[in-house]
Amino acid sequence: MAATNWTIITRRKDNGIVVTFPLLSKWTYKTAVAIANESTDTSTFEIICVVETNKIMLKDEKEKEKKTDI
Repeated sequence: MAATNWTIITRRKDNGIVVTFPLLSKWTYKTAVAIANESTDTSTFEIICVVETNKIMLKDEKEKEKKTDI
């Protein structure tokens, strides 16, 4: 399996705000998930997902992509 950059996406339990934590080194998926489980404070945050960093697209980037496709 290839190593790539990952981002941990979590939600604060107290107010529901979504927070992202990029992993700065390249890891495999299983290692990134293990890092997310070990490094996340479960009393404050809940893990939503671990996603490849290059797959994250912000709302304005989606809108620009839609306009260029038309």
